[in-house]
Amino acid sequence: MDSGIEVGGIKVPVGGCGREGYRKLYAPTKDSVDLLFAFGLASEAHERAKGDSRVVEVLAKWSACMGSSGYGGIPTPYEVVEKLGLEDEPSGPRAVAAAKADVACKREVNLVGVWAAVEKAYQERLVEQYAETLALYQRQREARFKLAAQLA
Repeated sequence: MDSGIEVGGIKVPVGGCGREGYRKLYAPTKDSVDLLFAFGLASEAHERAKGDSRVVEVLAKWSACMGSSGYGGIPTPYEVVEKLGLEDEPSGPRAVAAAKADVACKREVNLVGVWAAVEKAYQERLVEQYAETLALYQRQREARFKLAAQLA
């Protein structure tokens, strides 16, 4: 497909030079695996773990612990800053006190240990499920690095 643009007598590829460089480096063949494929799997494992009953249960325990520490109404650690209105003072005394309670509650209910174990199990399942694609990804990534080194 022609972009219809010419610069200095040379046709500019569709999407410009940035797209052409991306295509040559990251999608040189029809079977090219998206460079972000592995990150997508990691994200999927995290989301699955977040909804897993074991993680939901330990988050409820963490939330109850936070409530007992004077920080009620916070369902997950992701919401501490917003729920407590700490956006403007992320390192102020209120934020430090909340962080100490957060860490203490995480330890008390073993939030990090449970979540990590559950997420690891989902990661292992996805690695097994996509083993062939991941092997292709690895081969292509190595080839991309070699190609990029030649272009530099």
